[in-house]
Amino acid sequence: MLVFILIKQIIIMALLAGVGLVLCRKGLLSPSGTKDLGGILLKVVIPCVIVKSYLVDFSQERFNGLIVSAGLALTGFILAMLISWIVYGKRRPIENFAASFCNAGFIGIPLVQAVVGEEGVFYVAISIALLNLFQWTYGVYVITDCKDAISLKTIARNPVVIAIVIGLVLFLTPIQVPEILVSTLGYIAGMNTPVAMLLMGTYMARLSIGKILGATRAYSCVLFRLIVIPAVILLIYRILPVSNYQAVMTSYLAAITPVGANICIFAQQNNCDYELSVITVCLSTILSVITIPVLFMAAQTILVR
Repeated sequence: MLVFILIKQIIIMALLAGVGLVLCRKGLLSPSGTKDLGGILLKVVIPCVIVKSYLVDFSQERFNGLIVSAGLALTGFILAMLISWIVYGKRRPIENFAASFCNAGFIGIPLVQAVVGEEGVFYVAISIALLNLFQWTYGVYVITDCKDAISLKTIARNPVVIAIVIGLVLFLTPIQVPEILVSTLGYIAGMNTPVAMLLMGTYMARLSIGKILGATRAYSCVLFRLIVIPAVILLIYRILPVSNYQAVMTSYLAAITPVGANICIFAQQNNCDYELSVITVCLSTILSVITIPVLFMAAQTILVR
């Protein structure tokens, strides 16, 4: 049953991306408008999703699950970065970045909401925080080959990191948030899936399907991102002595998402191969329609204890 929910969610996201593609091709969504939407998503919508996910009553069970999720997410990212470094190193920075970092925010959140429910967003939020932390440190170093590009000040001011801190404070303390603010957060958080998928469609609109599918150079890193790395993570998760199935499955759902769309922003800002970065995002997103359900079904079998 869960597999059908997952497939249904992927189809909905694909249709939403199609709307973004049409809007872009028809000139109804300009490049500057796309950039503004991306900024709103990263700096407002996703932080609101995270804060809202922590507006739940504290319980020792939830706290323990949060710690487990953090450990699982950290393990997954370290494995992904290690494998990507071994395969690509500094020679092919775009492929290294693409294989290392998943789309835990843009696609991970709606997937987790559909399959696990709102409780899953509570756990996946820590994956998003770690994703941003590693992208702004290791990721920047890979793209620029400059250690000075890593700024802890920038990380500390990242809206997603700030949202995690605010969310944890609200979760761990008896602070009561007024209902009107909770409702406002809910409305903004509800924009996450539509806006994220519209943006994905605009990325796809910039390139023809033939060019995306014919970009042979991109296939290796996309296959590492969608198949090899998730397979390794699945085996490690199976070995780890973790009994919280919900935390494990939530972390794994985030880990099997396609290439993170942020690679396009990093590549553009640092004068790297922007076109290749867009291709890796689009190609991996298209192929994930097949890989995510398959990997999810495998996880349901392998992770059952």
